[in-house]
Amino acid sequence: MHANAFAQKEMPSSCLQLILNAMPDMDRKAWRSANRDYALRQNLAADCLSLVETATQEGFLRCEPLHNVLKALYDREFASASPVSGACDVPPMLRDITHILEDALIEHEIQRASHRVGEYPKDGSGYVHWLKRLISEHRASHHPYYHSYIENHGTREDLRYLLAQETCIDPRFDDILALIQLGARGEAKLELASNYWDEMGNGSFADMHSILFDEALVELDISLNYIAENFLFEAKVCGNISAALALRRQYYHMAIGYFGVTEYLVPRRFRKLISAWKRLGLPKKGMHYHDLHIGVDAGHAAGWFKNVVQPAIDHDPQVGRDIALGALIRLDSSEQYLDAVLARTDFANAITH
Repeated sequence: MHANAFAQKEMPSSCLQLILNAMPDMDRKAWRSANRDYALRQNLAADCLSLVETATQEGFLRCEPLHNVLKALYDREFASASPVSGACDVPPMLRDITHILEDALIEHEIQRASHRVGEYPKDGSGYVHWLKRLISEHRASHHPYYHSYIENHGTREDLRYLLAQETCIDPRFDDILALIQLGARGEAKLELASNYWDEMGNGSFADMHSILFDEALVELDISLNYIAENFLFEAKVCGNISAALALRRQYYHMAIGYFGVTEYLVPRRFRKLISAWKRLGLPKKGMHYHDLHIGVDAGHAAGWFKNVVQPAIDHDPQVGRDIALGALIRLDSSEQYLDAVLARTDFANAITH
């Protein structure tokens, strides 16, 4: 798109929609021109604030337009570098949009969770025990989709559908770990780096977790078209919250609570999934990703609490609130997501009556 493309067009009712439509074709010169158009950026901010108002009225967990915008911007941010088009770059104009929408989203999630934090131990060891209890008492820790349904009743199509939803975070978890490491020090840095190196297959391309996850998708015939046609709104919400917490440095402590829950719950959930995989007689190659994480993530969960969470509390007990908020936000979003996956099964009616 040429630099004067915006001048050549009559401004539509939604500047936000104009930018989203033009974004894939804009080159660096076009972005430079657009970023200097402060009237356009002011109109974009107004569109975003209007979208936030709609989400406030309808509910942030029901406002699909807001999450569609965030997903498009996060997909761009996590994309592979393209020096010609700058496709992975996030220019100031797009940061304006992202910050307005994600700040409102995260603030909404904080408000939903804050009343459940209460008082907590101010020493690292006591806090970890308290946090684990907080996690274990949440319904998402023993969600019926994993603990009552998938292991004994799930079908191949159920697994296929579930893995399509899991693309909201699994393929980019290595990048998320890389982002969280920024500014970390000491044992926290080492723990995050160790986790990241495992994601990298400990230096073996064939063992990279993103490669193994792709193999699972192939074994279940999960194509990009299948994902696009079956991707749940609740999975999109999970992906957006995960991206927001990883990308914004101000949310670091919420992020270590949020992703600490992910590490903590993965082994028990994946055991149920592997049982279903074996019961259905599916190809062994496809289950390597999930089988591997049962042992690996059990170790990482212990390390995450001991080397990331505990030192953070010992250094500054005040961050305990943000860590707990992040954990609760992850648990809440996971519960909503699994409720939606379970709702499409016949089993959902059986366990609710």
